[in-house]
Amino acid sequence: MNNYTKTLIFLFIIIISSPIHAVEVNKKDWVNAMTTALPAAFCNSNQYFRQCFSVTAQECEETAASATRICLNNNNDKIPPKLQQPKDGTHWGTIIGACAGEAYEVALIKKRIKNTKCNNPSNWQ
Repeated sequence: MNNYTKTLIFLFIIIISSPIHAVEVNKKDWVNAMTTALPAAFCNSNQYFRQCFSVTAQECEETAASATRICLNNNNDKIPPKLQQPKDGTHWGTIIGACAGEAYEVALIKKRIKNTKCNNPSNWQ
C-alpha cells in the first residue's frame, strides 16, 4: 500500500472514529456507515483518488463504492459483531480502507494521471 493511500485511510478513520470515549457499535451499523462514508472520503475533490485519476465524481464514487462493498464482504466473517470505537473502528477501517484503495487503483489504473504531484507519495501524506 502506498503512502497516499495510508494517509487517506488515516484521515477517514479519524472522521469515522471521532468519539473521545469508547462506544460500542454493532457490526451492521458500522458496515452501513463504511459503505457510504469511505467512498465519500475517497472521492473528496482534494483527495488523491480524485486528483490523480481522470474520473468524474460519479465514476470515482461508483468505483470506490464497489471496492468498499467487495472488501467488506471479503472481511465480513472476521469483523466482530460489536465494535468498540474508536479502537475496533480504526483497526477494521484501516483494513477495509487499504483493501478498497488498492482495488480502486487496480480498477482505474489506465486513468491514473502521471505527473510530479501524483507520482510523489510524499505529496499525499
